[in-house]
Amino acid sequence: MKALVVAAHSGHELLLWKWLREARPDFVVLTNGAGSTGVPRLEPTIDNLARAGANWVPGVVQPMADADIYRALLDGDTRLFSQWLDALTDHVLAQGIDCIVADEAEDYNPSHDLCRLLANQVAARATARGHAVAAYGYPTVGHPSPQRRLDTEHHLLVELTANELQRKLDDMVRYARSFGGQLQRELDGFIDEFGAGAYGRECLFAARATRYEQAVAPAGKPLFETIGEERVAAGVYKYVIRGAHLQAVADRLCDRGIG
Repeated sequence: MKALVVAAHSGHELLLWKWLREARPDFVVLTNGAGSTGVPRLEPTIDNLARAGANWVPGVVQPMADADIYRALLDGDTRLFSQWLDALTDHVLAQGIDCIVADEAEDYNPSHDLCRLLANQVAARATARGHAVAAYGYPTVGHPSPQRRLDTEHHLLVELTANELQRKLDDMVRYARSFGGQLQRELDGFIDEFGAGAYGRECLFAARATRYEQAVAPAGKPLFETIGEERVAAGVYKYVIRGAHLQAVADRLCDRGIG
């Protein structure tokens, strides 16, 4: 299997700690991970990928500031995303990639959902051109190895030894602490909620079409809207990214056609 990983943010590579060492995929990141702090996180990610033996390919997608992606979403400007879609599809075809892995759409962060949308479209376009590509996703904020999904969904599974799990957790904690703030609070919260042992399994689930590709309204308000409203109220952001912004981008990307 020759794989490509498309991650929304730096640090997501640590969720696939052992799988990266086994699959040694090509790897791209959409953002530089700076978020609202303005501090990029690319260098530690590049180091993590090098230690795992993964192939960092920034020439395919040059990571952008989160603010630039959010601005494009707010403006409904798909030029950047269309360029990424074309570049990723060309890379998949040129390199004979037969598996694309990306963040799942969890309504937590609009960049994560955009990442899933792009990966699905790349797989569809490559397959339509005669090169079959399997698409998988991994949870970024949900339980990393939910038994219910393992029992009912097609998946790839990598299990870590106790020593490997400890090394993975050490890397995750070290990474989060080096940047602190929201990143560390998120990791601490996930470990408290799911337990450290949950990260001893790395699960890649067969990708599903996002609700944006299906043009289906959400059952409730996406969490990223609530978070956005809180940050606007706190003066961190000026505007709230809504699901409707992602839907407008998806409509334009999906209407471009396959050719």
